[in-house]
Amino acid sequence: MSDPLAPPTHEVNWTLRSLVAAGLICVCAVAAAMSATNSVDQAAEQLKAEAALAEEAALVTELAAYLTSETQAARDALDGPRLKPAKAAAEQLSSSQALADFLEFDFTTLASAKIDSEQRTCLAQAIYYEARSEPRIGQLAVADVIMNRVASRVYPNSICDVVFQGSERRTGCQFSFTCDGSMQARLNTRKWEASEQLAGAILAGIHAPVSRNATHYHATYVTPYWSAKLTPTATIGTHKFYKFPSRRNTVAAPASM
Repeated sequence: MSDPLAPPTHEVNWTLRSLVAAGLICVCAVAAAMSATNSVDQAAEQLKAEAALAEEAALVTELAAYLTSETQAARDALDGPRLKPAKAAAEQLSSSQALADFLEFDFTTLASAKIDSEQRTCLAQAIYYEARSEPRIGQLAVADVIMNRVASRVYPNSICDVVFQGSERRTGCQFSFTCDGSMQARLNTRKWEASEQLAGAILAGIHAPVSRNATHYHATYVTPYWSAKLTPTATIGTHKFYKFPSRRNTVAAPASM
């Protein structure tokens, strides 16, 4: 015997159908919201990638212009008129003006040229050993860290002193390649020449703050103890870059691991 107080069967079926339909609508709404969120995230990543590509293209264009001007200058020097034969030493010394020029010559210019060459080599070494397999913008970022350290009161005021700081100690080097034996390996000629060219371009004035004022970096696959004390500025290639959070926190830390 059926219960007279129970709702009719067809009413129960409609109620269940309504609940199922409402549930499906909720699921569809959630799925649509998630899809929209994913689309926004993908669009943001796409814009970020396009901006990074445009920045690297601008830097490469500037570097190419510099190398083109250097090549043209070298060609002009080779194609220029031949110089007259130099006068004999006796004839040169017989001239009082020649002797005066010799005595007044500023030999510090020769020392300056040698120093500039050494600084370029040190910067090229850092680029080569720390980032030779990185894209151009990654190499510029590593060089930018070195130049930022040179400009900082916390670190030495020359490129070579910054790069080789602490290298005399087994565990105190700021850049690992200066004390882990990497420099004993045979150079890749093509990549070394590219590093030298980039170092020359930077010292000639091509400079872009791609690391965003960073003074430290490390490979993305490690987490050094000092990274928690610094402020992240960028991740470029396989390196993550940091700067001091404030002027009060000026404890030097290794540049890479």
